[in-house]
Amino acid sequence: DKSPSSTIHAQAVREMHRIYPDAKLVYIVRDGRDVLLSQRMRNFVEKSKFLTPADRQIIDALKLDPAPFSDGRRSIFTEAFIRREAQDWAADLTEITAEAQRLYPQAFLPLRYEDMLANPFIEIRKVWDFLGAQTDPALEATVQQEISQNPDEEWQAHSDGSLASFLPRGKAGNWHNLFTQADKALFKEIAGETLVRW
Repeated sequence: DKSPSSTIHAQAVREMHRIYPDAKLVYIVRDGRDVLLSQRMRNFVEKSKFLTPADRQIIDALKLDPAPFSDGRRSIFTEAFIRREAQDWAADLTEITAEAQRLYPQAFLPLRYEDMLANPFIEIRKVWDFLGAQTDPALEATVQQEISQNPDEEWQAHSDGSLASFLPRGKAGNWHNLFTQADKALFKEIAGETLVRW
């Protein structure tokens, strides 16, 4: 399918509504800059078949000397990657929320991933309240323990430890150190309006 991912995801919301019209929809939104980093490192660690020769040069340079990549002096992205992924992130978010609000006007709860990391119990209580579930303040310790574990980071370290250690998985704000000034400017140009909205 050559459709943009946003179209595919909006179709998924419509299909879900067709099958489950009385469902409640929880949608977690992550800062697009961290989404780009996560996607990039996943492609690197999993050695995606979609990596270009320029991508492979970045991987080789990153393995040889990660220092300039870890403080924003050198980009781990190609311009084409940022353009494509930033456009997809903004379009995805815009189309999914529009469809969710249209199809589930009283049954749609968007949450920010960064809020969930900063205040996990407060945010999970929003979900429980939204679902009509009983909450127990004693569960806060369990929620904190769960959020401290990171199976994705463990799996990636096992897959390719030399790259996996470069980017702490599941953390908010990694982009602050890893984006170059040009990366920041390009992302802002493409998806800045959506980023500000969220």
